[in-house]
Amino acid sequence: MIKNRGNIMKEFILDRSNIFLGDNLRECRKQRNLSEREVSKMLHVDITTISKYEHNTRTPDIYMMMRFADVYGVSLDTLVGR
Repeated sequence: MIKNRGNIMKEFILDRSNIFLGDNLRECRKQRNLSEREVSKMLHVDITTISKYEHNTRTPDIYMMMRFADVYGVSLDTLVGR
């Protein structure tokens, strides 16, 4: 049974087609009337990094996700669509 759990988790991690993190990040940013440039300055990252996150071409690590959650005033669950 544990093997099956591992396989299910592995499939979830590998199947990113149902994850819309970038869309959620963009929506949170727009709800707060912030530009990508403003967010990049707040998080001390390049604007292209924010763009890549929002277009799902790059995935932020958990520490960056926590920073996004703080800036947007939302939970991590909200950012990942839970």
